[in-house]
Amino acid sequence: MKVKITPQIKNSINSLGNKTARNSGLQLYTALYLRYQRRNKHGYFDCPAEYLAKINSRYYNIIDQFIKDRLITYQTNMRAHPKDLFAQPIVTKNYSTKHGYCMKYRFLVDIDNGEEIDVDFISDRECRWYTIIKNSLISLGYPVKISRDSFGRRVYYTSMNNYKTEFAGKGLCVIDSKASQPRLLYLIMKEKNIVDPYYNAIFEKDIYFYDYLISKLEIEGTDYEEKKGNAKKLFTFWINSAGYVPDNRIHKLFPVASRFIKQLKSQYYKDSAAFFQREEAKIWIDDLLENIPVEFALPVHDSLIVRKEDLDVVLQYCKDKYPDLRFDKKEL
Repeated sequence: MKVKITPQIKNSINSLGNKTARNSGLQLYTALYLRYQRRNKHGYFDCPAEYLAKINSRYYNIIDQFIKDRLITYQTNMRAHPKDLFAQPIVTKNYSTKHGYCMKYRFLVDIDNGEEIDVDFISDRECRWYTIIKNSLISLGYPVKISRDSFGRRVYYTSMNNYKTEFAGKGLCVIDSKASQPRLLYLIMKEKNIVDPYYNAIFEKDIYFYDYLISKLEIEGTDYEEKKGNAKKLFTFWINSAGYVPDNRIHKLFPVASRFIKQLKSQYYKDSAAFFQREEAKIWIDDLLENIPVEFALPVHDSLIVRKEDLDVVLQYCKDKYPDLRFDKKEL
């Protein structure tokens, strides 16, 4: 793949040591370069440790060198000294494993004006999920055009946006997760020991989340499907928007969950959307699709398209791997 690189970055990479070390440095720079494409207005881009660790398990040594050579810097937090009001503020790295936001970096050199080079980057093509999508598309007679974004790590491919009509009548079925992101929020908070008794009760009693919203907030609509659609829109605004939600009562309905979501948005409101999409992608792409016990499958964010004859096997596989999710099935 093509990346831009400056003389300062070349010198820093060359200073890392032998050929293997220099190649690791170039790979890691390329990883940062890809994340740079989704920088915010201040030039910072999020870079999860697990993303860098896939490139090099000792990535922190290379990152430290880049920081030392003033190629990159990281976003920090400043807070007053807890005991001495006149002391210098305490500066810490701005990330939180508890609240789910990762380190943010910013380039200190103008890489947009760098020299363009080709890098043999470790790519998604080495993953089994990529091969399965590619072979599945070929078997259906579609061209192979597969991409994965850096924002939420979602996967896109030929005809995905119109899959309901494109794949109809071809002996395919869909396995999806009921109220996927609402349940995912519950599971993430549970894992982090963040308890919202009102929100948790919905899932502990196995109540359908959108029905609960419709009832508690008296969501309107001409029929049930429209009401459910409006409930989904409300949830989407709640976790993704910069602040506006169609019904502010949802904050009072789930006070602890609302504070958790607000924390995710504290640096940049889109961090919340990216966080949930990445968590979803870990399940559906990096785990379920990567290890699926069949050779035909296509993902659609929080669902998998499989052949009808494979439906029961894959459905049981999903249930066994993620017993806390609720899976549904339907024929295309």
